[in-house]
Amino acid sequence: MSALFFCCAAFCVYTYALFPLWLFVRSRGRSASRRETAALLTDDELPGVSIVIAAHDEVSRLPAKLCSLAALDYPRDRLQTLVVSDGSTDGTRELLERAASEDDSLTVIHYDEAAGKPTALNTGVAAARGEVLVFMDARQPVSPNAIRALVARLADPAVGAASGELVLAGSDGEAASVGLYWRYEKWIRLAESRLFSTTGATGALYAIRRDQWVPHRSDVLLDDFETPVHLLRKGLRTVFEPAAQAFDEAESEARGEFRRKVRTLAGNYQSFRRHPWLFDPRQNPVWWQFLSHKVFRLLVPYALIGALVAAALGDTAFLRTMLILQLLFYAAGLAGLAGIRGRVTGFVSTFLQLNAAAVIGAWRYLTGGSSVRWRRT
Repeated sequence: MSALFFCCAAFCVYTYALFPLWLFVRSRGRSASRRETAALLTDDELPGVSIVIAAHDEVSRLPAKLCSLAALDYPRDRLQTLVVSDGSTDGTRELLERAASEDDSLTVIHYDEAAGKPTALNTGVAAARGEVLVFMDARQPVSPNAIRALVARLADPAVGAASGELVLAGSDGEAASVGLYWRYEKWIRLAESRLFSTTGATGALYAIRRDQWVPHRSDVLLDDFETPVHLLRKGLRTVFEPAAQAFDEAESEARGEFRRKVRTLAGNYQSFRRHPWLFDPRQNPVWWQFLSHKVFRLLVPYALIGALVAAALGDTAFLRTMLILQLLFYAAGLAGLAGIRGRVTGFVSTFLQLNAAAVIGAWRYLTGGSSVRWRRT
């Protein structure tokens, strides 16, 4: 039992602590930026940009989004915004059409029946005129410098995609814990970017060149993973650009954040199945990074169960002590889920939700329970 416990515990420690530290050490001193390239270009030299947004029933949040787009620091004659209203019934279409009547750069496409985000993105790209495609979600305002910062990174021909930073607000309970986890995740992505390439993009804000676009299958769950994967196979990097920011509120309800995680992790399984070459070190230039960050995370919940079982069945003082510590850890997580607010309980409950979502996400994908239908979290 001791050997089983140590193996399971070591796997968890490696995945969440040793791997990020290894990334940080290896990436130190690597240049992360080509952003000065854009600063040297005149407005006439900047490429045309098409912003593509898929929206479904976002009438309450689109005004703030449109205001942030109007404030972008980028030549207006080189910006095109395409918003695909995918089966919206709450007034989204009417709001967008009013906005388009006042802004010649805004194009609105509407489906009466929702087809799903992948189809909406494909439709938007088909109408795009820009050399650079910038994908955004409908709900998050973006920083005025977002487009310039992303375009700067694409000036490097080795870069296929530039991913912005999602900045989460929220200071209490679950929201604070989600924000802490997201900062940890961004630290890893920055190190990955410096080393070579991240293993995904921030869905709320990322950019690629128009000629690198690969249309999505209609049932794709994670467009912000699929696109970087296609680029990675060509040897192109996906880099993290923290100067380009999208602003959102951290989910304050545990149920909503959990649902989001389940869908995301189910999407990982879908992508793994469709891109088996990711598991081949001869084809994947970030093979070990991919395994440690994306795959091992999905296996941690089973290692946690193994460590608990080994400690419960063990007959040594050490394993009995480890059993007590694990029970206290899970008790803190349950307290957080029950609404007892605190940094420790909130962090542990977020960690446990993430691992539970990995298990349920696998089940949802294997049983066909995940779809591209819009669901507000």
